[in-house]
Amino acid sequence: QKIAPMSLIFLTMSNLSTSIFLLMGLLSPLVGGWGGLNQTQTRKIMAYSSIAHLGWMATISSIMTNILIMNLLIYLIMTTSVFLSLIISKSKTIQDTTSTWTLSPTLTIIMFLS
Repeated sequence: QKIAPMSLIFLTMSNLSTSIFLLMGLLSPLVGGWGGLNQTQTRKIMAYSSIAHLGWMATISSIMTNILIMNLLIYLIMTTSVFLSLIISKSKTIQDTTSTWTLSPTLTIIMFLS
């Protein structure tokens, strides 16, 4: 979900102006944050979070490429750990995550920290 847009940003980074990346970096977190506010399903929240993070990565791409790659790797590691935690706990909504404390307190703490 993130590799294709990031490769497009990486390839077009030298051809587009910095103001376009900064505008996208401003609008994308607004759309992602606004859309994710009233969601209860974890998949939708993660999708809106991905939209928001794409904007932050577009902003970073206009500054330094090395930081962009490091940010992408950290994002992929964190997202993978959250998804694996959700799969293990079989949580589909926010209310499902409230009952995971009794199943595994360690998994719940790792999920919320990620």
